[in-house]
Amino acid sequence: MRDEPARHVRFAAGPGRPGQPGGEQLDMAVARRPATNPSARVGVLLYLPAGPGSSGVDAIADDQIFDLLFSPDIAARFDVVSFDPRGVGRSHPVECDASVVSQLDRPTPTSQAQFDDLLKAQEAVGADCRRRTGSLFDHLDSTNAARDVDLLRVALGEPSLNLYALSYGTVIGQMYAEQYPDRIRTMILDAVFDHSADSDRFAVTGALAAQEAFDQFVTWCEGEQTCALHDADLRAIVADLFARAGNGALSDPDDSARKVDPTDLAYRIVSPLTQPNLPAVAAVISRLAGSKRSQATTTATSDPNLLRLPVFIECADNTNSTTSFARAEELRGMSRRVAPDVREPAFSIAALCINPPVPATNPQRPLNAPDAPPIMVMNARYDVSTPYQGAQRVAAQLNDAVLVTYDGMGHGAATRTQCTRDLAYRYLTGLQLPARGTHCPSA
Repeated sequence: MRDEPARHVRFAAGPGRPGQPGGEQLDMAVARRPATNPSARVGVLLYLPAGPGSSGVDAIADDQIFDLLFSPDIAARFDVVSFDPRGVGRSHPVECDASVVSQLDRPTPTSQAQFDDLLKAQEAVGADCRRRTGSLFDHLDSTNAARDVDLLRVALGEPSLNLYALSYGTVIGQMYAEQYPDRIRTMILDAVFDHSADSDRFAVTGALAAQEAFDQFVTWCEGEQTCALHDADLRAIVADLFARAGNGALSDPDDSARKVDPTDLAYRIVSPLTQPNLPAVAAVISRLAGSKRSQATTTATSDPNLLRLPVFIECADNTNSTTSFARAEELRGMSRRVAPDVREPAFSIAALCINPPVPATNPQRPLNAPDAPPIMVMNARYDVSTPYQGAQRVAAQLNDAVLVTYDGMGHGAATRTQCTRDLAYRYLTGLQLPARGTHCPSA
């Protein structure tokens, strides 16, 4: 490991500003790797981690993760710094009783009564997590996280920052651009989460992205003899799987007593495309044809009775308007019209955000950063996690942004190919943005 040890910086936990130190305090974990070529050092590059729930400290500390995120050229020219956002990892994580969270492990509701039971389970989970986490729970949104970023800038002694935001970290980046535009030297928003999209638009756009990526997979499998389903009618097989899942007749190949419902099936097929791992998609379909619904991402703690549930960060930034079974069914119909094969998005606004214990404090809205400097927006054309259409919308909301399109699959574009790496490097080091409409070919 080549980084400095993780350190903690203490900030105000609530919505207080610098110069108002009387409130509760938050210790935020921070890690840094100094530039490997100090004589050519440009400055600090602050990584805004993905998630919600990914540890920026781990990204700096783990050589394998670091090398995936940052090229040697970037590591040579910048001190790379990151942190665990409030509510995550070593920075006062959101913690919940594991037995209460287990109530969420249930099939997708098929009636209003089951939907109501799900809302009751969500209410119990939210109340438990809020009680165990304390007052920080009410201040998890990305507006507050952006304030933490600027306090970190002050602690680092930097007049301005270079920022690389990935996936959900792009929401923090967008909020930083709104609040502190004059403190940005460069900013890359990569694999963009569209904070202006309501939950309906997010779901339908996600379904379309999933279908487009699945179409790319089908084309690959038809032309690749090593694909496990090379000579099969993939669309017919997947249609049969959805029919079986809808009838409660599709078993989990790893647990025959457990049934795979349509929502779980869509996730299992589409989620490997984030890598993109096309052979894995073929293997998943093949195994299911031959033969755990997840409500929210959790991480284990040293106490086996507790789970960390950073998804409530998403609920602080987003509302989910799917508040009835009828509305959920209507939304599934909208998704199926744009995604006839995969039917649903693999990722949408978390179900927990339908009934959170605290209303969203930073709900979806258009980005308002007229004074932000030129920003580079990057996205893969066939990203099932953060759809390309969302990146287009965010870039259009920034006055001087340039959208760089990687014409391939996967989640995250900046280090995908030499083309994307070169564009990112020239911008971060020399402030050189490419022409509008720039594309990098698929690998």
